[in-house]
Amino acid sequence: IADLVTCCSEPLAAVLRDYAPDVRVIPNGLPAQYLGRPRDYTAEGRPLYVGWAGTSSTVAELPEAVRALNRISQYSRPGGVQVRLVGIDAGQAMGLGLKGRQVGALGWVERIEHYLHAVSEFDVWVAPYRGTAFNSAKFPTKWLESSVLGIPLIASDTPAYRAVIRHGENGFLVRYEHEWGRLLKRLVDDPELRQRIGMTARGEASGSIMQALHHQWEAAVRAPQEVTA
Repeated sequence: IADLVTCCSEPLAAVLRDYAPDVRVIPNGLPAQYLGRPRDYTAEGRPLYVGWAGTSSTVAELPEAVRALNRISQYSRPGGVQVRLVGIDAGQAMGLGLKGRQVGALGWVERIEHYLHAVSEFDVWVAPYRGTAFNSAKFPTKWLESSVLGIPLIASDTPAYRAVIRHGENGFLVRYEHEWGRLLKRLVDDPELRQRIGMTARGEASGSIMQALHHQWEAAVRAPQEVTA
């Protein structure tokens, strides 16, 4: 019964067009102020944080990288490496096989500003996904969040992330399980690489702020009114 439907990805739009006459794809965005915080890529004098963020509905994706996360949490470097999980609790983490003193789970964070503050402490961000139809239709949300915050991202090579990540330039794509560990170790060992990847991604994030998307929303909102007129 809608005059117009919006969604955030073309694969999802293709499904919706069977049910709605006018479907517009408008990408997700974040407020511009999150671009303004400079990052320290050296992690000197403190642990280096490798992070994952999700929910109870996306925790099924995490096992793709569990083995690599457990190994990197035991990696010997000055200050050590800590794995930080945002969106699930310690019980869920242990149920997936993530354990040890160097693994911490924050649990669900309700407010977006608190969530973005929590993930902004990541030095490296991992985004594992299975090759499902549902994941193929998703928006690359973790790319949006990590790039705005200037955090280097390692993501599964799914269509959504393949469309935005140029492997080795503004992030990394993983096709096989063993690649998680290799890429994590590479980023943990190399602060200059973390900076180069993070800053390149951040430089491309200006097009993903809400202020840059307003014209698309304006056009969508006006469209049904123009048809009616």
